[in-house]
Amino acid sequence: MLMQSKSLLFVPDITGFTEFVKETEIEHSQHIISELLEKIIDSDQIGMEVSEVEGDAVLFYKKEDVPGIEEIYEQAKKMFIHFHAHLKLYESQRICQCGACSTASKLSLKFVVHSGEIGFTNIKNQIKPFGVDIVLLHRILKNNIKQREYILFTNQYLENRQGEISDFSIEKFEEGANDYNKIGLVEYKYIPLSKLYQFVPALPTVPLPAKMKNPIVKEYKFNLSLIDAYEYLSNFEWKKKWNKDVKSFNYEKGKVNRIGTKHICVFEKSDSEFESVTNDFGKGNVVYGEKFLKFPLAKDFTFYFILRPEGDKTNIRLETHFKPYPIIGWLLKPIINMNIKKFQQKFIISFSKLERINK
Repeated sequence: MLMQSKSLLFVPDITGFTEFVKETEIEHSQHIISELLEKIIDSDQIGMEVSEVEGDAVLFYKKEDVPGIEEIYEQAKKMFIHFHAHLKLYESQRICQCGACSTASKLSLKFVVHSGEIGFTNIKNQIKPFGVDIVLLHRILKNNIKQREYILFTNQYLENRQGEISDFSIEKFEEGANDYNKIGLVEYKYIPLSKLYQFVPALPTVPLPAKMKNPIVKEYKFNLSLIDAYEYLSNFEWKKKWNKDVKSFNYEKGKVNRIGTKHICVFEKSDSEFESVTNDFGKGNVVYGEKFLKFPLAKDFTFYFILRPEGDKTNIRLETHFKPYPIIGWLLKPIINMNIKKFQQKFIISFSKLERINK
């Protein structure tokens, strides 16, 4: 065990997800939280160490070095902006309608800052802080502050920093206190962070892909819920259950499929790369599309699955849009159309088998 030393303890904590019942929603919420935690960790600019990731929070520490109030505030500001910029980007790219994905934009971020004479222990070459201040830090995440997003400084951190508090002109400190069992009264000051939203960058408008006037269409009603049908279409692990022509799917694991996500389908004799897209097919529809990135005979080759709930079933309209290249594409268009219709029919047969799996 190493000697005790006065160190910084800093915890960004994500809040706002409700408890999910469906397995798919739990999986998606975990992927979203993981992406956000990565953004927070990558935003460190003051040289902190990560002790561990604890659910929706990260425990940072800085041994024998406790930065001042303004430096800590600027660190929290950077994490806050990157956090909400990613949420804004995620919302603009989202195509999933499950509870986790549709409520992710409501997530919030708060910070707790503390310092103390904490100890450090070495576990398999990883240094971990421990002690009563670690316990206090976790307890104070639960407090009486009404605002959802703030940075809380314990009085122990603020000790002997009265001059810094007086000189801090960015935002006014508010005071609070909570009484914790076996710890006692903990006093603190905090700064609401709602004004930081003005620094979150706006997103550019992304144009929708072009659609052809007369796409090739096939429609069928499946005995699947909307959420399950969508997962089978868009979740690359689930796609293996019905798309038997594909030997494997190569994609970035640990992330929810959304607009711009790319994956490679490995077939018996070739590989094809696709990009996830969406489009406007009217209100009440959930749309998932995949764009063929390098189709040899046509451009803008995209197929859309337009899902519409009908009671406990889901109607899926499959539309395929493409523009043949001059001459060779035009000449072979009848063959392209024939192969598309074969794929659509095969899709209905394969996807219908999932009805029996879910009964």
